[in-house]
Amino acid sequence: MDSMVLPRGRRIVAIYSRINQYEFPTYLVEVTLLDYYIHPIGRVEKNDDGIYLVIDPEFWDATVHVELFSHLIVLWWIHERDTKEDRSTLLSNPPRGKGKEPSGAFSCRTPLRPNPIGHTIVMLESVETESKRLKIDHMDAKDGSPIIDIKPYLPSSDRVDDTKVAPWFEGLEPRYTK
Repeated sequence: MDSMVLPRGRRIVAIYSRINQYEFPTYLVEVTLLDYYIHPIGRVEKNDDGIYLVIDPEFWDATVHVELFSHLIVLWWIHERDTKEDRSTLLSNPPRGKGKEPSGAFSCRTPLRPNPIGHTIVMLESVETESKRLKIDHMDAKDGSPIIDIKPYLPSSDRVDDTKVAPWFEGLEPRYTK
């Protein structure tokens, strides 16, 4: 089977048949390659009362037993940096003037990324069933940022001891560890 990729994720695939020692294309099929979609499950809300993950009603059942965890990993869309220019910026200067050379997007926490996905580890303070919100202690995302997923924080797999980091990340104050 041979194929030829066309623009916009389409592909022509040739299906071959064999008669004796001869192989020839039987027919051509046009297929569409998979597209990926992300559907927000809620949004970040920041107000005078606190910081919340407001969950859309159709996803609220996914929070069953979330109160059994002290911390969560929140994935969110950096919607204010979702532009062609920001998505194509692959090099950024390290934060706080530390480091003279630009670093790749995969080596720093810049919001300028090919896929503007942010993640924050948060402490769950309370579950508000009536208002379908999770109260948390802090959030890097801005008010109104779309939430794309929430996962429980598991120390057995999400914590790494004796890590090596770039110089501009050394000496950062730990948020939850001693």
